Amino acid sequence: MAQELAQKIAEIRGLLEKQMRVKGRDLRQQMRRAGRRLPRRQRRDLAYLIETETIAQNPKLGRMVNDEKVAKAHANLVRYLEGLNPREAMWNSILNITASIALALIVTFAIVVYVLVQRGYV
Repeated sequence: MAQELAQKIAEIRGLLEKQMRVKGRDLRQQMRRAGRRLPRRQRRDLAYLIETETIAQNPKLGRMVNDEKVAKAHANLVRYLEGLNPREAMWNSILNITASIALALIVTFAIVVYVLVQRGYV
């Protein structure tokens, strides 16, 4: 069970690094760095896997781990992370920044024209 859980966590860590470009020394740090970019359900599943990893290290407490819930959390995370497209996310962020700059320029231009009209220069 512990080896199987370690493999699942390693797979999730690899997907987080590859798809979301979130690096960290362990899964807990990666989750913290991913922050709000992960939906609530995926954050909850990730927190459950982190908690399970801690519990599974103790032989007596390791029996408390629910294998079905671990498999379900792992499957949900893998499905979500494999569906992400890092190139599309980068493109969206570039477009958002460009749109913000364009809006600021348009508003600034409108204010300048308004002030010039009020003062009688135009």
